[in-house]
Amino acid sequence: MKRHLSSLQALAILLLAAMAFTACKTTEANYRAAYEKALAGRDSVPGYESTIYGKYRRQLRDQTLVCAGDTIDVKAQAVAVTDAPQGGSAADLKKYSVVVGQFKQLFNARSLRDRLVEAGYARTFVVHTAEPYYFIVLNSFESLPQARQLLDSVVANAASMPVAMKAPLPFLLQNF
Repeated sequence: MKRHLSSLQALAILLLAAMAFTACKTTEANYRAAYEKALAGRDSVPGYESTIYGKYRRQLRDQTLVCAGDTIDVKAQAVAVTDAPQGGSAADLKKYSVVVGQFKQLFNARSLRDRLVEAGYARTFVVHTAEPYYFIVLNSFESLPQARQLLDSVVANAASMPVAMKAPLPFLLQNF
């Protein structure tokens, strides 16, 4: 037995179908409301400094040392050589290091190290903090005056370096 839909039933089905197709669509107003909610929530979330990266970044202490009668800014933090034998060993890491790069990802740190080695900076290696956060060391010294001499040379010849450096690079890192 065939059953025919009444016009009222057909209209009801058509109306429900129309509502189903239009109910799930996002609108510019929906996007705007979600964006504004995200902006408001961003201000209530603790900032970058509360993350694990912030915790270890705060351990990077700024200090001022005297070198040959002049003061020099040095950052101090415990670090270890990352990828011996590919570029440095624990014996290469001394008390003062000239840092020319810093990254959160080891791949990026190794890439910069490789470019510097290819450009003639054979003593370049990667060190890391407990985070880990990676620093690219151009060279490392037991003597602050030697490290300062290399740092001054890097600053004076920054335009000829194979990588552009933005503040706070380059800097001296004291390993403790």
